[in-house]
Order: sequence, then structure tokens, then C-alpha cells
Amino acid sequence: MNLFRIVLSLLFAALTVSHAFAQEADLSAGPVRTTAGSVTFVQQGNGIDAQLNGNTFDRITARRIAHFDEPSGARMIVEAFDEGAPELLLYDFTKRPPAVERLGRRMKLTGVFWQRDEVVLKSAEGWYRFQRGTLTRLVSSKTIYH
Repeated sequence: MNLFRIVLSLLFAALTVSHAFAQEADLSAGPVRTTAGSVTFVQQGNGIDAQLNGNTFDRITARRIAHFDEPSGARMIVEAFDEGAPELLLYDFTKRPPAVERLGRRMKLTGVFWQRDEVVLKSAEGWYRFQRGTLTRLVSSKTIYH
């Protein structure tokens, strides 16, 4: 029954949920609009400061980043590239200050699907769900993902 729910959830996500493509963060580009205000990424020595309305809320150790933005501007997934596969972070701008969650696994994303209380991540390694601080690999032997 649990596998059926996972497959049904993925099918629903693929058909109805917003899909986001990575946006390479040009540090000289303008701010990203979110529900909490304007987010900018500022190079500081060997890292990058994530700033909301000019105030730093996270420090990322990376040479470059890419981000996937929820269309509403409420959440953002950031890929932080330093060596090897990127570190993944989730920013939740509905919280004050913004919540910063490290996903705990390094992987290069090829797609992000936003849902109400979870994020479905697509990578070359497979599909994953991040919900309430837990990253779970989604497995199905009968479904083909596109």
C-alpha cells in the first residue's frame, strides 16, 4: 500500500505540480524575489553569503551556486558547487528568519517538483522526496520516470 501511495504521489507530481529548472546564479545579477523579500548571493572570500533584504541569513562554502525557485517565491533549493557533487540546501522564506535546511546528501539535480509540504527531486541517481527534514529515496519497479 505504501509503494502505491509513493507511485501515485510521483504521478500526481509529474502531471500537476510546478516543475523548476536550475537557474545559474550570476552573482552580479539582480536579486531574486521571494515572499520574504529580495534574496541576493554575494561572493565573500571562499564562500557566498545568502542575503535577504541586505542581511546575511546563510553562509555557503562554494565557488558557485545554482538555484531552483518555487513559483510562489516561498521556497528555494540551492546547489552549492565546491568539489564533486553539489551540496543541497532548502530555504523556506515563509519562516522568520528564513529556515535553512541542509538535505544531507550531495547530488546534481535535473529537476525539482514543488508540492504543498514536500519537494520531489530528480537526479541521475533517481528520485527523492524531502519532507519535514527527511530525505527519502523513492523507488518503484513498475514506473518509468521522464
